[in-house]
Amino acid sequence: MGAGATVERDRRQLRGSGDLGAAAPSFGPDDPRALARRLRMWRSLNSVKQRALAEMLGVSQTIISFWETGRDVPNPAQVAHLKALMAEAGRDEVAIERAFVGRQAAVRALFDLDGIRLLAASTGFRRLWPLSADLEGRCLADNLVDEARKLAVDDDLRHAIFEGALGLASGISLRHTDIEFDEAVLHRWHICFRRYGHRRLIDMTFEPCDETLAPGVTDLIYLDK
Repeated sequence: MGAGATVERDRRQLRGSGDLGAAAPSFGPDDPRALARRLRMWRSLNSVKQRALAEMLGVSQTIISFWETGRDVPNPAQVAHLKALMAEAGRDEVAIERAFVGRQAAVRALFDLDGIRLLAASTGFRRLWPLSADLEGRCLADNLVDEARKLAVDDDLRHAIFEGALGLASGISLRHTDIEFDEAVLHRWHICFRRYGHRRLIDMTFEPCDETLAPGVTDLIYLDK
């Protein structure tokens, strides 16, 4: 059997009865190009060779190459397996990041983009907003206000964050939620959007600012532009 026939056999086996023009399964944004970029980045960050990933999934290296170049897409079962692999690889890194943030003297917090859940608060954050720091583990998406809400509800921005196109954001705010535990303090904030497997984390730092400054989102920095 020739190489072309072998590849075609592998593709039929992976796709089942679906044809090669079928829509990509859901893997975040419904876009094969997004899957290709994420898969290449995940392998690069975790030093996983195409051959090794192919062995994990029980497919040929050619199929992995096709996925990463957008010539083909995995079926739902492979998508689920890929998500599990990426989540497993990112779990330890997230735990380390949480521990690292928790030891910072600077005013800093780490959130999960999914639900805007507070994962960790630095010692500086706990000194400034002790009651808010006790919300660790709670999803705050429904409590966001002002600039935080604008960032969270904008579909284009969320898509850009998920895709890795939006890397940094800065602004000035008086508060971020409607939970009135601690005193509101006008401050400047900076966000770095981090990727760990399929998770998107919000690494946020806070610093004093001139009280005459008006609140608002001041900078959005896109990595692809």
